[in-house]
Amino acid sequence: MQSALVVLLLLAFGLSWVAEVKLRKKLLTQLLTSQKNGDQKRYFQLLKSPVAVVCLSAKAREFLSLDYYLAYEDYDQVCHIVAHLTEKPVDLTKEKEQDLLIRLMRCYLFYLDSNHSDKAIKLEEYLLNNCKLPEVRAEVQELHQVYLAPDREVLAKLKEQLDTTEEPQQQLIIYQRLVKVTEELGLKKQAKEYLEKMRELAQTTIKMEEFKDDKTNNDGTH
Repeated sequence: MQSALVVLLLLAFGLSWVAEVKLRKKLLTQLLTSQKNGDQKRYFQLLKSPVAVVCLSAKAREFLSLDYYLAYEDYDQVCHIVAHLTEKPVDLTKEKEQDLLIRLMRCYLFYLDSNHSDKAIKLEEYLLNNCKLPEVRAEVQELHQVYLAPDREVLAKLKEQLDTTEEPQQQLIIYQRLVKVTEELGLKKQAKEYLEKMRELAQTTIKMEEFKDDKTNNDGTH
C-alpha cells in the first residue's frame, strides 16, 4: 500500500512538472509574440498573470521586463531595472549568474550606443569589479575603446580580428565597431567602405538564413 502511494505521488509530481513545462513554453511564446508586435500592455499583463508567477521566478520576470525595455530602447525603465540589479555585488563569474551577466552586457552596450557615457562607465565598473572571466573583461575593455576612447590601436586590433574571423555574425559586429571607430577618428572614406561591406554581408547572411529555413521546411515535408 505504501509503495503504491509513493508511485502515485511520483506520477502526480511528474504530470504537474510536465504541465508546468508546457505552460512555461506557451507563456514564453506569447511573450515573444507580444514583444515583436510592440504590444506592451499585453506583454506586461502576461508577466503579471498567475501562470507567470507560478512558472517563472521573480528574477526571470524582471529579466523579461528588461528584455522588453531594451528592445524598445526605454532608457528610463532600463536604468531603473539596472539600478536594482546592481544594488549589491554579485559574482558574475558563476554559471548561475550567466543570465544576469548577459543582460548587464546588453545594457552596457545600450548605454554606449545611446551616448549615455556616464551610465556606461558606472556599469562598466560594476562589470569589471564583479566578473573575472577574461573574455568578458576583454569585451568590456574593447567596447570602452571603441565607444569612449577610439584610437589607431583599437582600429588595428579590429582589422586583425576581421582578417581572422570566419563567422558572419561576428564579422558584422566587427564591421559595426570599425564603422564607429573610423567615424570617430574622422576617417570618413574608410567608415563609408566598412558600412557598405557590413550592409553587403548582412544581406548575404539574411539570404543564407532564409535558404536554410526553406530547406528545413522542404525537408520536413518529405
